[in-house]
Amino acid sequence: MGAIEPFRQAWEEANATARTDAGRLWLVLGDSTAQGIGAPSPDRGYVGQLRARLEARDAQPWRVLNASRTGARLRDVITRQLAWLDELDAAPDLVTCVAGSNDVAWRPRLSGTLRDLATLLDRLPRGTVVATIPRGLNPGRARVVNDQIRAAAPARGLVVADVWAHTGPPWAGKLAADAFHPSERGYEDWTAALAEALDLPPISPAGSSD
Repeated sequence: MGAIEPFRQAWEEANATARTDAGRLWLVLGDSTAQGIGAPSPDRGYVGQLRARLEARDAQPWRVLNASRTGARLRDVITRQLAWLDELDAAPDLVTCVAGSNDVAWRPRLSGTLRDLATLLDRLPRGTVVATIPRGLNPGRARVVNDQIRAAAPARGLVVADVWAHTGPPWAGKLAADAFHPSERGYEDWTAALAEALDLPPISPAGSSD
């Protein structure tokens, strides 16, 4: 886990630039996966990969303001990360929230996780893309959390990115050395789920005329 501090510093520096630059703005809420932990560099997690997809679609740069924190649980998103919205001069063009895995993996009481999830879904701005819990964690608990996301999010004007449906075995090459976080290849599946929720077209292979 030696990447935690370097990745955090990299995003802090990128955030400072994003706050002053012009262009479309994406606010990222979440945990270590939003930091890109497990990938070889911060921009090779799902945030960097999805940013490339957005820029390919729009033919212009996107600014990324990354409020995520390694180890964050749902309560952290509610109490700390949502406040970033109040600091912006205008609403961001995109908000994503990929969180809850740490609650599913480490929090003893599922009832508290579901309570915090309900609060978070109520407070996220309409149009926010909310991800389901991936496969590979406690499957029984993850299914209960995902059922609540799929049932409650659309009624609140939120968009569901079904990371659960895009992840799973075979795991070869998709896990980082810690056997918990995705590798760069694993993050491709997370990116695919978010891209699907945003109706992003596939990136044409290099040299393609499309």
